[in-house]
Amino acid sequence: MRRLPLAAVLCLGLAASGCQRTDLGQQTKKTEARICTELATVNLALEQVAALTPTSTVGEARAAQQKLEQSIAALQASENQLQTLRVEAFRKLLQGFRGEVAKASANKDQTLEQAANELKPKAMAVIAARRALSAAVQCEEPAAAAPAKP
Repeated sequence: MRRLPLAAVLCLGLAASGCQRTDLGQQTKKTEARICTELATVNLALEQVAALTPTSTVGEARAAQQKLEQSIAALQASENQLQTLRVEAFRKLLQGFRGEVAKASANKDQTLEQAANELKPKAMAVIAARRALSAAVQCEEPAAAAPAKP
């Protein structure tokens, strides 16, 4: 009985790895490219602020500040969108893995070992995706679970 949860987890990983939609990947790449562009815009705005001198006018200072605020707001919006896309991709991966677990559970002729062997690579994909998502937000990794005793 202790191997059934492991088999379920493994199945989830397998299903999830094959279910990630291409459009999410494309949206993520486009958003990452937009972030790079917006970072360059923020850099230009920072240079404009840094170029202010004691002889600059109040209008020039306000214009530089406004450009900086707008570019930072655009960057923040894109970063939020990227995080949403990453979470959505992980959720879809996890959902696919759950489907694989359900499929393996429905096969009554299969042993737990066979199910675990089938699901393990798929689970690894989900685990890798979770780690990548955690790394993006600088989460601490949980301690590894102790192996189940036979």
